[in-house]
Amino acid sequence: MFLRGFRRRTGRPVPELAGLFRSIVAESREIHPMAADFLDHFMDGAGASRSMSRRWLRSFRVIRKAERKNQRRFERQLTRAARQLPDGESTWVKDHWDARINAFIGTELFYVSRMSQLRSRGSFVLTRTGPDVRVSGTVRHHWFDPYDWDRGRWVYIPRHGFVPIAVGRELVESDEARNFLMESHHVQTLVGTCRDGGRWPRRERATFEWALVETEPR
Repeated sequence: MFLRGFRRRTGRPVPELAGLFRSIVAESREIHPMAADFLDHFMDGAGASRSMSRRWLRSFRVIRKAERKNQRRFERQLTRAARQLPDGESTWVKDHWDARINAFIGTELFYVSRMSQLRSRGSFVLTRTGPDVRVSGTVRHHWFDPYDWDRGRWVYIPRHGFVPIAVGRELVESDEARNFLMESHHVQTLVGTCRDGGRWPRRERATFEWALVETEPR
């Protein structure tokens, strides 16, 4: 989750470490409410997975950039498949792509999940009629990251300065906190057309339109 490196220990008593994290939760509610909520969940020791708001998650440019990266991968893959499709026939394309995400330092996403992953699973049908190949399908995006204070040295937290990563690890080892899985799901649909302008010189034109399937109340 946070900065990774060599394992270190704080050498401080567990009650003091727990008090530090509790104070971070209390003092971060107004600045970074989502990060405070997830740290509080870490401290309650239940270890149950938590679902992230899709709207909140996609408000960060780095998340939308990862999403677009996977979209472009599908678009290139579908264009290649359309090129091979004979006239009058249809075919299915199913695949998935993973995109690594590194949150920007100072954003609230950084304090929730510095490094995470977006897995996009797509299922599409392609149908050729003459030079045109119609494309339609669905992509299910799954963002996930284990919330843990793993190997590393420290992280800067407003009002608290540099806090050793080892604090979280030692709280888990002493059963005062528990790691858990963070995840979020959202679905997009795709419609498009790939037009083949001829074998040589090849002048293909492809247009794709993505739409978000609303699953959360506005």
